Amino acid sequence: MISIKSKFRTGVTALAVGAALTIAPSASAEPVLAVTTGAVFNDPASAESAARGGILFHLADLVDGAEPGSSIRISLYLFQSQYLADKLGAAHRRGVTVQVVLDHDSKSTGADSLASQLAAPGAPDSWVRSCGNREACLALDPGTGAADPDGWYDNVNHNKFFVFSRTRGKGTVPVDDVVVQSSGNLTGQDFGWWNDALTVAGNKELAAAYTAYFTTQAAAAAGQAPQVAEYGPDTQAGKAKVYFFPKAGSDTIVNILKTVAPAGTATPCQGNSPGFGTSDGRTRIRIAQGHITRPEVARQLWELAQAGCHVEIVYRSLDNWTADGQPMSQVANWLTRPVTGKGRILLHQLDNDGRGGTDSHTKYLLIEGTYLGGVDKKIVFTGSHTYTVTALRYNDEALLKYEDNQDTSVFAAYVRNFEAQRAAALAEGL
Repeated sequence: MISIKSKFRTGVTALAVGAALTIAPSASAEPVLAVTTGAVFNDPASAESAARGGILFHLADLVDGAEPGSSIRISLYLFQSQYLADKLGAAHRRGVTVQVVLDHDSKSTGADSLASQLAAPGAPDSWVRSCGNREACLALDPGTGAADPDGWYDNVNHNKFFVFSRTRGKGTVPVDDVVVQSSGNLTGQDFGWWNDALTVAGNKELAAAYTAYFTTQAAAAAGQAPQVAEYGPDTQAGKAKVYFFPKAGSDTIVNILKTVAPAGTATPCQGNSPGFGTSDGRTRIRIAQGHITRPEVARQLWELAQAGCHVEIVYRSLDNWTADGQPMSQVANWLTRPVTGKGRILLHQLDNDGRGGTDSHTKYLLIEGTYLGGVDKKIVFTGSHTYTVTALRYNDEALLKYEDNQDTSVFAAYVRNFEAQRAAALAEGL
């Protein structure tokens, strides 16, 4: 079977994108606040390049609005965008410090151009660093015998995040401490895949947590800090919380799912108000995920369904693979096991990019209902983290939680995206 890394090495085309759409500044003297907390998605089914490349253009606006003396920090698996390389180079030349950590697999003219531009005169301390060959930057290499423990790819820097210390975006009001956590790489394939990016603006604690992780990653990439089996602790930052990987202990996703229905709860998955979860107030779990190979995650989802939760998953692929290329069935067995009572699990495969369709590349989990002993919650978990052993134990990854039960616009945007992916899966079929 061709590994994901091999597919990226051989199958990713150069990113060909025209100039980003721009909006002329308002003639009004009123200040314009353009950088706010919210979600942006790629719509691969759209005929409009602005929709297919929504995340790229959003990032470009933030780079264009970065103020001299500020910083941009990027950790990314694959960088192939000449368009964004030129934007970052221009920011560097006007005095913005640009620091980038890439996986070793990120070989492209765009990445080479970015490194060259950041080495030219401009802001002090701009650079591009890469992880070692066939390993992550920070996560400890598991060794030759276990370098590919779940059958998909060797351990990598799989991150896809961006931290801006100050940017105006397309507005006139500068905003500090802007974090963008994405599911997508900067490659041409992103235009044909479903991806998301959650921007959290003005959150000092969250930006500091990402910056600390980035700094440790960069030091490890330069051989100035040791690789680690576990990075922690997790950081709660107001409405947001970030989990960084690798984790050597328990399974972060399993722990999150167990918090939906804690042990000893009399009526798990129930008791929510109308409008939260199902029509009768049971918790809904929606997942749009590229890869699920951890049986423990699948089992916990089944147990939630047994407890009465409604679970629905759009996925690219399930299960592990054996050495002879045969699929193992633990994950599929749990997710297709009969459920008694009102709970249920619905599965929709969306893996059609090779057939002229679209492909789910998001990695988000939406919880609507019970969580941590409370009801009426609406929570988004998103990031680079796939539900694989490699992503948990051996990759550099980030998972961002966002909960705001007063203004649920972020959650609502993710639900609309999930429904669009589900509709694509049903329409395209396999």
